Amino acid sequence: MEENKKLSTKQKIMRGMGFIVLFFMSGVIAAAGSYLYGREVGDIISNTVMVMLGTGIVLFALVSSEINGLYFYENHGKYGKFILFYLTGMLLSLLFPLLPVAGWPFLVIFVILSLFSNSISGLIAGSVCLMLSIMLQNGGSYREFFLYFFTGLVGIMVFSGLNDAYKVGMPIFISLLCLTVGLSANLVMFEKERLSISQFVMVAINLMVNFILLLIILKIFSHVVIHKYRDQYMDLNDPECPLLVQLKELSKKEYYHAIHTAYLGDRIAKRLGLDERVVKACGYYHRIGLLKGENTWENVESICEEYRIPEETRKILEEYVTPDRKRISKEATVILFVDSIVSAICGLFEQNPKAELDYEKIINTIFQDKIRSGELAKSDISIAQFKEMKKIFSEEKLYYDFLR
Repeated sequence: MEENKKLSTKQKIMRGMGFIVLFFMSGVIAAAGSYLYGREVGDIISNTVMVMLGTGIVLFALVSSEINGLYFYENHGKYGKFILFYLTGMLLSLLFPLLPVAGWPFLVIFVILSLFSNSISGLIAGSVCLMLSIMLQNGGSYREFFLYFFTGLVGIMVFSGLNDAYKVGMPIFISLLCLTVGLSANLVMFEKERLSISQFVMVAINLMVNFILLLIILKIFSHVVIHKYRDQYMDLNDPECPLLVQLKELSKKEYYHAIHTAYLGDRIAKRLGLDERVVKACGYYHRIGLLKGENTWENVESICEEYRIPEETRKILEEYVTPDRKRISKEATVILFVDSIVSAICGLFEQNPKAELDYEKIINTIFQDKIRSGELAKSDISIAQFKEMKKIFSEEKLYYDFLR
């Protein structure tokens, strides 16, 4: 699957241009901000160099993450949103010194930068923005820096595991709780005056601002990333999808083969904890290349481009359809077995529609053949999942009669 991680020439050029713009714009923002805050020439140069150095480290983290496949979600090779949010964070960092330190909403900046890259890139980028605010603030100290650095780190960690279930309640609670403790311990407790309710007003405002901004950002993130393909998969996984209708018009045999493969693939994916949407879509479209003649990857890829089939499904289809390629992903392994079993049973029923088949024997034979052939040598599927898959096939004996 490594070749799927490579960027096209156009993507590399756009990435390089974006990185250059980001590097120099960060320096411009730092220099302009330092000048507007009346800093001496030496401080302006120092602040500019430090921010550009930090941005350089951010860029290194982005490239390193790309090489090692460390990006969250679908951020690999997609830097536009990150660059936009990073520059926006730096511009906001120029305004924060005008506010009381207890009112800086850096938790949101750390979280959003990590969501559109990964933990290490988001942490470094957020730290650069925080460093700029501290350098521009009169009397800024290490206490404020580490306050927002550690609360930002907590925010990154608790929001790093979002999935389709999208349970954000506990991450929001934990991150705001840590922010409350940090603000109280590092700012309120160091006030010279006696403790009073008024001292906690700014803390409350900060918490409210962070809470509202987190909800807005997470809503946007859900729409553009987490559930980006939800509606698309609903259309793709509909038996009446135009693509499947075309397949039915071409060959009813292939159409019903796709229906059965998708059904069993969906059942197995749910039991094994895989993404059932992807497996079901691969079950429907693993032979869709026949619409253009042969079921080659070139034909499948062309159809995927035309109908904008999600990238995660394309990767599994390419892995499955490409000749002489070992099935590595769990999803492709599931489709391999489902396709083989459906093909075997349908083939026997074609020879004799009234035959009484020994489904258990057919399943055992196919599993043994796949093991002996070495097709599973590099598969990611575990032994426990392999046994569970075989068990599921055995439990579906009543369904196989529909294949007649």
